[in-house]
Amino acid sequence: MRILVTGGAGFIGSEYVRLLLGKPLGSADGVPPLEPAVVTVLDKLTYSGNLANLDPVRDDPRLRFVQGDICDPTIVDEVVAEHDVIVHFAAESHVDRSIAGAAPFVTTNVLGT
Repeated sequence: MRILVTGGAGFIGSEYVRLLLGKPLGSADGVPPLEPAVVTVLDKLTYSGNLANLDPVRDDPRLRFVQGDICDPTIVDEVVAEHDVIVHFAAESHVDRSIAGAAPFVTTNVLGT
């Protein structure tokens, strides 16, 4: 199974990726992974996405990282075509930022989805 995780470098998305690969945070021995063949993280790496969140699984040969925007149809079409399952966590999520400027939130959270 090939799984695409959008927003997989963010707080919740990265925990899901670590869980898929058997290394959730706070787990001394890990947990049995779900045995995906490939887990691809698609993340724009904005204020909430951080590659360090994936450090526990960084060297896992099943992990692939693609830096990109879910609003970019070229990247999305290319990456989606290679996967069996999509788990979507990519979003603009900080309410205080939405008050100062709503456009990025509408673009990512509505058009990107």
